[in-house]
Amino acid sequence: MSDPTKAVFLSYAREDTDAAKRIAEALRGFGVEVWFDQSELRGGDAWDAKIRRQIKECALFLPVISQHTQERGEGYFRLEWKLAAERTHLMAEGRAFVLPIVVDDAREAEALVPAEFMRVQWTRLGQGVPTPQFVEQVKRLLNGEQGAGSKEQGRSRPAVAGLAEAGRPGSATPATTKPAIPGWAWGVAAAVVMAVIAGILLLRQPAPVAAPIASAPSPSLSPSLSTPPAAPAGKSIAVLPFANLSADADNAFFADGMHDDLITALAKVRDLKVISRTSVLAYRDTASRNLRKIAAELGVATVLEGSVQRAGNRVRLNVQLIDARTDAHLWAETYNKDLTDVFTIQAALAEEITTALKASLTAGERTLIARRPTESQAAYDYYLRARLLGQGLGLAATKEAYEAVIALYEQAAAADPKFALPHVQASILHGTMYWFGGLDATPARRARVEAELEAAQRLAPDAPETYLARGSYEYTCRNDWAQSLVEYRKAEAGLPNDAQLIYRIGIAHRRLGQSAEAQRRFEAAIGLNPSDLNVVVTHFESLLEMRRYRRVVDEIGRFAAIFPTDRRLQTTRLRARYELDGDRPAFLRDMTVMPPATNDPHGLAADFATAMRVGDLVAAERMLEDPRVPPSVGGAGALNYPASLTRARLAWLRGRPEDARRFADEAIAYFQSRKWMPRQEPGALMGVALAQAFAGRHAEALRDARAALADQSTRDVYARTAMQNDYGQILVVCGQRDEALAVLQAFMTGVGSTTTPNEIRFDPIWSRLKSDPRFEEILRSAKPL
Repeated sequence: MSDPTKAVFLSYAREDTDAAKRIAEALRGFGVEVWFDQSELRGGDAWDAKIRRQIKECALFLPVISQHTQERGEGYFRLEWKLAAERTHLMAEGRAFVLPIVVDDAREAEALVPAEFMRVQWTRLGQGVPTPQFVEQVKRLLNGEQGAGSKEQGRSRPAVAGLAEAGRPGSATPATTKPAIPGWAWGVAAAVVMAVIAGILLLRQPAPVAAPIASAPSPSLSPSLSTPPAAPAGKSIAVLPFANLSADADNAFFADGMHDDLITALAKVRDLKVISRTSVLAYRDTASRNLRKIAAELGVATVLEGSVQRAGNRVRLNVQLIDARTDAHLWAETYNKDLTDVFTIQAALAEEITTALKASLTAGERTLIARRPTESQAAYDYYLRARLLGQGLGLAATKEAYEAVIALYEQAAAADPKFALPHVQASILHGTMYWFGGLDATPARRARVEAELEAAQRLAPDAPETYLARGSYEYTCRNDWAQSLVEYRKAEAGLPNDAQLIYRIGIAHRRLGQSAEAQRRFEAAIGLNPSDLNVVVTHFESLLEMRRYRRVVDEIGRFAAIFPTDRRLQTTRLRARYELDGDRPAFLRDMTVMPPATNDPHGLAADFATAMRVGDLVAAERMLEDPRVPPSVGGAGALNYPASLTRARLAWLRGRPEDARRFADEAIAYFQSRKWMPRQEPGALMGVALAQAFAGRHAEALRDARAALADQSTRDVYARTAMQNDYGQILVVCGQRDEALAVLQAFMTGVGSTTTPNEIRFDPIWSRLKSDPRFEEILRSAKPL
C-alpha cells in the first residue's frame, strides 16, 4: 500500500508532458512516490474523484508552470491548482505544500496562477531536468524538515528554500536551510528510473576501446556533481570555455581550438590537476557562472576564464585566473599578437598559469609546451576543426561521422606534410573503426591505421602523442594488451593529465586481469573528466564485476544529474542494490517500469527480459515470434548471439528437443558462416558449444566449450572470466553438475564476471543446481574484491 503522507502530486498541462515525466521519473528513482497521471483520456466521474482524492491526501503539490500554462486560459490543470490552493487554507502556518516548478522562461510576475502560489519561492528546472538539490529538498520536506523560504514577512509557509533558480547555478538567493546531505550519501538514494535494458536483455558487447576524443555531455543538461569529500588541491585548475568575440561567427572554432590547446598544454604538467575539456564544456552556456560552485563540482581550486577575438591575421586573448575558494584574482593578462604567434601565446600562457599556481615545471615539460607542431596556419585550422568535430564521436557514431573527421585530419596533413599530430589522430580513429566490427573491421582499414602510424613515427618518433597512437594500434589491431601498456606508459610521461590515456591504460590492465590497477586508473580518469560517460559506465561496471555493490549504490548517484537517462548506469545501480537488499519484488518492479531502449522502440526486448526474469517461458517464447523483435534479442556472451540461439535455449527449457535441435542448427550455421576477428573467435566457438548443448550433442558441446576457454586464456583474461558463465551453463545442460559447481565457485570468487549471485540464483539453467547445498553455499560466499 502506498503512503499518501509521503506522496507527491505532479500537476501539468498536456503540452508539458515530457518535462513532467522527467521530473516524475527522477523523483521516483530517488524513492519518492509520485502521483502523475499520463492518460490522454482525462475525464469522467471516477477519474475526477480520484484526482480530487489524491490532491486532498498528497504530502506535496508540484504545479508545473510554463509558457504553455500561460497560453491556456482553461484546462483541467487549473482545477487541480485551485483545489491545491484551497487546501492550503486548511493547513497550519509553516507547513510546506505547494512547490511551483518553472520549466522554461515563463516569468513569475506575469504568471496566471492562484495567489497562494505567489507566496512561495519557485524552482526553475530547465526543460524539466531535475537537479540533486531539488530532489534533496523534496525528500527533506517529505520527511517533515520545513525550511525557510516564504516570500511574505511574518509568515512561514515555505516552498523550495534557496532553490528559486535550481536549474541556473548561482542565481538563487540563498536561504537558511539545514546542511545539505553530503555528496557521499547521495548515492544511497540516487537512481533515476529511466530507460534500461539489463545485460540479459540485449547483447553483451565486448569492452569498448576508448573513443579518440570523449563525447561532450548533452547540451540540454546543466551539470551538477556532488562536491568531492576532500578539499581540492591548490595546484588544480578548470579552464572554462573561452568566449568568442570575433565579428566573424565562423571563427568560433578558433576560440574553441585555443581553449582545447591550452588545456592540452597544461595537461602536460605533472604537478597540476587539469580538468578535461569534455567536462568544462558543460559550463559554456551557463547564464550566470558561479565559479565557486563550478570549482567545487569539478574538484579544483582555481578557474581560468577568457575571451578570444580573431580579426584577419591578428588574435587578441584576455584571460584571468581566479581562486574559486576565495574569489581572489590571482593573475590576469592580455595577449595581442599575430596569428603566427599563436603557439607562443599558448606556451607563455601555460607557463604563467603554472607559475601562478606555484606548480613545478620541468625542463622536459617546458620543451613540450613550447613545441610548435606546425608552421602552417591553414594546417592548424584544419586540425582544430577536426579535433572539435571529433569530440562528438561517441560509441554510437556512424562510419560516415568518423570519415568526416578523418578527412579534416587528412587536409591538415596535406597542408603541412611535416605536421605529425593529424597522422596521430587519424591512426587512432582508423583503429577505433577497426575495433568495432560494425564500423569497418577490414584489412584495408587496418592498413590505413598502419600507414598513418608510420607517418607519425617518421615525423615525431619520440612525441608522447605518437606513443599514444602506437599503444592504440597494439590494442585495437594486434590485441597485444601488454605491449599497448608499454606504449601507453611512454605516452603518459608527457601526457600525465590526459584522461583518455589514463582510461586506455585502465582497460589494458583489465584485459590482463589486473582489476585493482584498472580500477585505480578508471577513478583517476573520472577525477580529470567526470563528464565522460564511457569512462563513468566502465568504472561502475568494473565495480559491479568486483562485487563492490555498496560502492556502486553509494557513488553512482553523483552522476545521475549529468546522465539522467543512461540505461547502463541505472541498470548497474539496480543490480547492485538488489545484491545488497535482496528485494526481488522491488528489483523486478523497477526493471519493468523502465521504458525500452532506442533500438527496441516497441518494447519487445524489454518485455522478453521481464518474462525471463519472472520465469514466464511461454510469454518469452511468444514474444520471439513477433517479426518486430530485434534480431539479437536475448543475446549474451562476448558476441552478438543470434535470436536462434535464444529460441534453442527456450525450446530446451520447455522440453521440446526437436525444436531445440532445429534452432540450435540455425545458430551454428550463423556462427560458422561469418568472418570473425581473431579476438572474437573464442566467443564464436563458445556460441557453437551452447547450441550443441541445447541440441543434445553433449560431447561436441563440451569439446568446443573447453577449446574456446583454452583459446581465450591465451588472448584475454578478462573475456575468459566473463565466458565462464556460458561454460558453466553448458556443463549444467550436459549433466556435469560437479564441474559446473567448480566453475561457479571459480567465477564467484574471481573477478570479471558481470553475472551477479542473485542473477545466478534465479537463472532458469543455473537454478537447476539449487537442490545441491553447495550451490547456495557458493553464492553466499561471493565477497567483494
